[in-house]
Formats: sequence, C-alpha cells, structure tokens
Amino acid sequence: NNTIDKNIELIKIAKKLECDKYILPLFEESELNISNYKEFIDNINLIAKYCEESKITLCLETILKGKDLLFVLSKLESKNIKVVFDTGNRISFGHNIYDDIRILKDKIEHIHIKDKNIDNENVILGTGLVNFLEVFKALKKNNYKKSFTFETRRGSNPLNTCKFNIDMINFLYLEAYNGV
Repeated sequence: NNTIDKNIELIKIAKKLECDKYILPLFEESELNISNYKEFIDNINLIAKYCEESKITLCLETILKGKDLLFVLSKLESKNIKVVFDTGNRISFGHNIYDDIRILKDKIEHIHIKDKNIDNENVILGTGLVNFLEVFKALKKNNYKKSFTFETRRGSNPLNTCKFNIDMINFLYLEAYNGV
C-alpha cells in the first residue's frame, strides 16, 4: 500500500509538471515476470487509472521478452499502458532486441539508449554488445518517432561523450531511415 501511495503522489506531481509519461520500473524486488505477473495486475491497473485520469501514459519497464510482455499487456485493463524499451538491459538478458522491437511495435512509448558489455556493465555507446544500426532499422520498420533517453557512461569528458552520442545517433538514424 505504501508503494502504491507513493506512486499516486508521484503521478500527482508529474501532472503538475505537465509530464506525459510515467515510467514504472519493475526490476529486482519488484521484478515482473511471466510466472508472477498475476500478482502485479491489480496494482498496475490502479496506477494506470491514476495516470489516465492525469492524462499521463503509464510506461512499464521490464525485462520480459517481447511476446511475454505483449501477453501481460493483454491482461491489463487500460489501453493507456505502454512500454519503455531499454536496449542495454535487454541485450544483457540475452533478448533478441531487434525481434522484440518488431513484436512490441506501437506499444513502445519510450526508449533508453544504453550499451552494455559482456560483464553487464554500462559502456560508451558502440563499444558494447548492442548493434544500434539494427535497433534503428527495426525502429524504422515500426515507424517509431517518439522519445529517447541516453543512459550512457559519461566517459572522461562528459561534454565530448554527449557530442559523440548525439553524432552517433544522428548517423545511425540517417543510416537506418534513409538507407545511406
């Protein structure tokens, strides 16, 4: 109950701030998986109701594979529930992230751009396991034009790393979307 109350308070604050997305991370002690999803349904529906009343989209961030996540979404009442797609977390759990993007299609509301190495450590974009060109090609096929957040290592010079990340994503976007 305390967790639900805190989420409701955060949704009220998000409404005042005119946020349009509320991300609910479901990891670790709160991990949503295919064997326990029924335990989460009522609470997610309750949080979704408050989001909907506030004109905010509820975005679930999970490590469920695409097909399993679609299944769970089909069991929820609200159509106001979408997905956060985290490239680094998905690759570190052995997902075929390109297939997941294609499966989840319009359920993806927000993307965390992150790269991870074989030791599950966040690394500078392009130095880990994620093939970002394939990610952007899959997003192009889905006609994705929504938001991204960088969740990357800062490197030794955060401003240079930021510029590098922006240049890399611009290149990948052009490469994937224009087939240069």
